[in-house]
Amino acid sequence: MRHFLICIASSTILATACGAQLPDHDIGPALDTEDQALSSHNSASLNSISGNGVSPNGVSPNGLSVNGVSPNGISVSGISVTGVAVSGGVLVGTSSDGTVLSGADFVGATMTGRLSDDDTQPLHIDDAAWLAGTNADVLGYAVSMPSADGPIPVCGLEPDGTPVLALVVPGTWDLANGAWSDDGQAFSLSCRHAAVAKCVEFGYKSWLGLGDYHHACVRMLRADYCGDGIPHTVNGTLINLYDNLGIQADAEPWPVDAEWGPDGAMCINHFRGGAPPACYATKFSPSCGGFSRGGLLIDEYNGQ
Repeated sequence: MRHFLICIASSTILATACGAQLPDHDIGPALDTEDQALSSHNSASLNSISGNGVSPNGVSPNGLSVNGVSPNGISVSGISVTGVAVSGGVLVGTSSDGTVLSGADFVGATMTGRLSDDDTQPLHIDDAAWLAGTNADVLGYAVSMPSADGPIPVCGLEPDGTPVLALVVPGTWDLANGAWSDDGQAFSLSCRHAAVAKCVEFGYKSWLGLGDYHHACVRMLRADYCGDGIPHTVNGTLINLYDNLGIQADAEPWPVDAEWGPDGAMCINHFRGGAPPACYATKFSPSCGGFSRGGLLIDEYNGQ
């Protein structure tokens, strides 16, 4: 699968004036793969069980990633919008006639995405909808791109045929090392069911002061133990995740995989797949599994 960075990952269309995208690896709290429903759709966000994968942001057009969308190139119904930014999980800005726009006011907006081959791709916001339950404060956008056969949903389709929504997330993720950065303008549109968006739906929302938890979650879902952008997981591998805030509780008596911070694992007791991470020897600890090292999140693996 592919993903966008409206330059501004989740698992994400990256929307920003500059921005980079993570490798095509799934991250996040869903079922088996990035195409399946988020665990939060099924109760996994309630019991902390997640089928992680390796793609951070979602799908992208024509096999290419969208590496950036300039906030200054956005218009709604032909009227240019300036000062576009992310505030409280929604897009905000001011139209050229002085009207303040927020949230669903951006339905009908057009943006130009910068692709990974330096070409550009027009993007269009077709619709917007608030999520449900504990994520009722999160607005998702249905984003499409034009084609000879009509608009194509950039995040794909849900099983019921409706477009997969994209969430807006401040900042960008670096392609080379998976690191998050924020220049105050760039933002990402992250497709649901991919890592960046999944971590938002798990409750780690930057507008609630949980930016570091969100970034740690993205590292965790990709099993980016060394914080070098290299994933060490397989789509569908179940993990149990929890924190020390009470947002996600420890729901299973499984063995510990690792403790996590924004820059990767604080310590490792296991790795989920493939070759051992380069930092495995230095970060391995049989006592891994508490918060005394300063980790924000802990994940466990199904040891059966």
